Amino acid sequence: MASSAIANQRRSDLSSGIRSAYRRHLSGGPTEASWVATIAYFATLVAVRIGTTLTHTESSGGDIVIGGAHIHHVVFGIAAILLAGVFALDETFRLPRAVLFGIGAALVLDEFALVVFLKDVYWLPQGLLSWFAIGVGLLGLLVNAWRSGPFWQELFRADGHRRGQQAHEQRS
Repeated sequence: MASSAIANQRRSDLSSGIRSAYRRHLSGGPTEASWVATIAYFATLVAVRIGTTLTHTESSGGDIVIGGAHIHHVVFGIAAILLAGVFALDETFRLPRAVLFGIGAALVLDEFALVVFLKDVYWLPQGLLSWFAIGVGLLGLLVNAWRSGPFWQELFRADGHRRGQQAHEQRS
C-alpha cells in the first residue's frame, strides 16, 4: 500500500512539474503553438495508424464511404490544414489553429503516397513513401519543439532531482 502511495505522489509531482515548466517557458510564448501542433501530430498519427491497421480487411470495416466512394483520411487532413490557414489569416485561435495543423499534417502525410501516386498504395511497397513523409514531418515538428530549450532543461533538471530523491529513499 505504501509503495502505491509513493508511486501516486511521484506521478503527481511529475505532472505538477510539467505544468509548472509549461507555464513558465511555453505558455503564451513563441514556441507554444509548435508544441501544441507536435502533440496533436503525434496523437493523430498514433490514432490513425492504430485505426487503419485494425480496420484493414478485405471489406470496408471502419472506412468512411459516401455514395460508394471510400473517403481517405487525407481529405480530412487537407480540410484541417485549410481551416488552420483560414484562422491564420486573421491571426485568431492560435492554439486551436496549431491543433488543426498538427492533425491535418499527420492525416495528409500518413497518406502522402496516395497523393503522389493518385491511387491507394497504402499497404503496397509504394506506401513506404508515406512513412518517409511522416518522418520528415515529424522531424520538422521536433525541430520546432526543440527551440523550447529552457522547458526541456527544467524538465530534465527536475527529473534528475526526482531520480536522486528516489535513489536516496531506496538507500534509506
